[in-house]
Amino acid sequence: MANLTMLIIVVSLSGLLFVWATSSFGAYTGGAGYWFTSRSIANQERVSVEAVYFGSTGSVNNLVTLYVRNVGTTPFSVASVYVNSTLYNWAGGSVPVNQVQQIPLNLSTGGQSWAKGDLQNIRVATIRGTIVTTTWVS
Repeated sequence: MANLTMLIIVVSLSGLLFVWATSSFGAYTGGAGYWFTSRSIANQERVSVEAVYFGSTGSVNNLVTLYVRNVGTTPFSVASVYVNSTLYNWAGGSVPVNQVQQIPLNLSTGGQSWAKGDLQNIRVATIRGTIVTTTWVS
């Protein structure tokens, strides 16, 4: 009789555990599914900084123009550009696949200027979190 009672208790607790586990994991898969889907789209982004031109206004070397190409399979939007760790926000819209976007920056807004022959670290970040870092000589 004791064996039969223990068997009934184990089977009923196993059933409760199964119901709890399936409902709990079902609640988490929605968020995880969204996260994996968004990362999948972000992995299709391919940002290429094709060219960087350095210019000046008068005697101050403060202009930088970037040319960013989309070589991926999904459009992306540039959220920000960092020049030597200084943030420059950009709201230039979406870059279609196989297209180039020109990004003009005025370094005076960040209190910077460039000197001829210096290394400039440039980082481009998209809205989905793709980051490309390049180094150019001014």
